Order: sequence, then C-alpha cells, then structure tokens
Amino acid sequence: MTRIGIIGAGTAGLHLGLRLQQLGIPATIYTERAPAELRSARLPNTVAHHAPTRERERLLGVNHWDSPELVQFTFNFAISGPQGVGFQGKLVAPSQFMDYRVYQPRLAENFVARGGSLHVAAVDAAGLEEITQRHELVVVATGRAGLGHLFPRVPEHSPHTQPARLLFGGLFHGMRPPEPLGFQFTIAPGHGEVAEGRMVSTQGFIGSLFLEAVPGGALEVITSRNPNEDPRGFSALFLELLREHAPATFARLDPDAFLLAGPLDWVQGRVTPVVRRGYTRLSNGRCVVALGDAHVLHDPLSGMGANAASACAWILAETLREAVESGQSFDEAFCQRAEERTWETVRATTYWNNALLQPTPPHMAQVFAAASQNPALANAVLETMIVPENALAAFATPETCAAFMARHAHGTAP
Repeated sequence: MTRIGIIGAGTAGLHLGLRLQQLGIPATIYTERAPAELRSARLPNTVAHHAPTRERERLLGVNHWDSPELVQFTFNFAISGPQGVGFQGKLVAPSQFMDYRVYQPRLAENFVARGGSLHVAAVDAAGLEEITQRHELVVVATGRAGLGHLFPRVPEHSPHTQPARLLFGGLFHGMRPPEPLGFQFTIAPGHGEVAEGRMVSTQGFIGSLFLEAVPGGALEVITSRNPNEDPRGFSALFLELLREHAPATFARLDPDAFLLAGPLDWVQGRVTPVVRRGYTRLSNGRCVVALGDAHVLHDPLSGMGANAASACAWILAETLREAVESGQSFDEAFCQRAEERTWETVRATTYWNNALLQPTPPHMAQVFAAASQNPALANAVLETMIVPENALAAFATPETCAAFMARHAHGTAP
C-alpha cells in the first residue's frame, strides 16, 4: 500500500508531494488535468509568491524562474480619492508573480521526473472513498468537485457567508510597469482594490491586473462582463474605471494598445472565505486530511493564499515524517495533530485577510500617510504586511500602530 495519496495538483498538493519525495515518503498525486491540458487552459488566477515561499521553492529545487529580471523588489501603495495617499517601499527579498499555467505543469513534471506517480482523473466524494483503500493516508488539497464541503465549516473562524469581493484578473498588452519594476496596489475606498504586477506567464513576462470589486461599487461592472464579446469596448470600460479609481496605474497605460493578451488570458469569479476542519471521517471509516483550499479558502485580496498553502504543505510534510519515523499510524490522533499544526500555520493569514476585507481603519490610514513621507517607514510597512503574524501584531490597534511608527521612523530594523 502506497503511503500517501494527494488529491489536487495545486500549490498545496505539489509542494507536499515534492517535499515528501525529499523525505523518502512515497506519494501519489491525483489531478483532474494533465500538465499539457493546464498549459492551454484559461488563466486560473494571478498569484504572488513572497520570499518564504520562494525559499521553499529553492529547497525543493523548483526555483526555475529565479532570473533577476523576473522578480520584483518594489511595492507601490496608494489610496485613491480626494484624501488619497501613496508610498513606495522596497522588499529585502523579492516577490514574484506567476501564471499557474506555467508554474503548476512544470512542478508536476518535476514530481514525475523524480519518480512520483501522477494520476489524471477527476475525483469526487465517491471516488475519494475508493482512493483511501489504496493509501495509508489521503490528503485532500483541493476544494473542487465538492470535496471541500466534506470538511465541516468552522463558524467562529468564518465570518463571511457570502463573497466580500467580486473578482476579475487578466493579462494585458499596453502596460508600462512602474520604475523601478514593481507591484502597484491601489485601494479605492468603497469600491474595491486594483493590483498590478508583472507576471511570468504563457505570454512571456507581461503586465497583469487583478481587480477586487466591492459588491454594489463602481468597479463591479467589470467583474460580470465577458471581454471576448467586445474586446475594445471592454478595454475602454476598464480604462475609464482605472482613470477614476487607480490613477497611478492608469497613468502608465497606452490607451491604444491596452488590450487583453488573448481570449483565455482572463478570469472572473467570487470567493466566500471559509475555514473548515482540517480532517474528516468518511462513511467507510477512513479519515482524510484537508490542505490548502480544502482547509482554508482565502479571498485573494491579501495575496497570501498560495503562500499559506505552501507553508501548510511544508508543515504537514514534517508532521508526516515524524509519524513515519516514530512508527505512528495515520489514525484520528494523527489527523488531529496535523490539523492543529496547519491551522496554527495559517491562522494569522486568515485573520489578516479578513481584516483587509474591511474598510481601512483610521489608525492604519495614519500609518500609510506617515509612510508616504518617510521611506524607512514605507519599507518597514511593506516588509511587515507580507508576514501576516507581524502585520496583525503591528497594525491591530491605534496603540500598536503608534509604536510601530515610532520604532521605524528612523530606519530601525524590524
């Protein structure tokens, strides 16, 4: 019997499978799409990998896109409107934006090349029960095909019962990146957020836009219109929205050239954030462990979903290693311990993500205003925001914000 079965070949499943290979623990990954099929699919999302995730990629030997010209150190932040502010900060270690049509197929091929077994087949709840008979433990690393709903919702950690944002993302021609090359994030109060980056994609290194619209706000219109029906009309509408609500991005666009890179290079959707139990018992008596979106589903606003999934995969792999080395069976006690460790890993990300979905509180606005006048503080804000544990501690209250500003006003190291 093969020790570990993994359902899903997203970041969580792939990082878990690759890490288990390094630890000498046999694993099989089940995925609904072959690598070649994923490469030719619609854009699934727009994703940023921050320094901790990129370090895990190096340790896994899958840092295939490490060229200096493909990473971004600079972060530009703005709040639009009459009382708007803006600042630029620089990361100590860069982030990178990845098209998962490039990233995930390559990692799946790495897994197979290193001796892993990749089964291409859709798995639903009935199929999951059959798969549990082949493995000592099965990890569900996708919420697709209703698998996420097998794990009970945790109400005390799931304040949302409907989407807080409506989503649109796409790859575009006609975008001049910021100088120096970096990421632009704009909050349009009452309407949503616009994130701009430069992405390693199937179209090369290209500009990306991701829009999070508050339901009922001015940005919502772009999240329900099919851009393929009238590409030029869609671009014109998007330009007008950016002119009004994300002027820093709009100023670097070429209106004549601004157009989706291709008919598959966009995505729309909506996400209701939810925390579920980290394991469940199936009707056949077998326990399965939840990982990634099956365990905690984040709104993309914080840009932390894939990073949290990678971190949890790493922790779960270490928990599995400990069990194998000690001869422990993969019973309910093991599943409880795995749940405790992965939730501890992702808890701060969940709380930070939920905080970002709320209107910017006055004490945070004060931090942003101060950062616009102080480059050292701007750098500290940026470094803090990409580590949710640090962000929660620094920005929770007016008092913690005041202490943070005092600590970093003169460039004191974090």
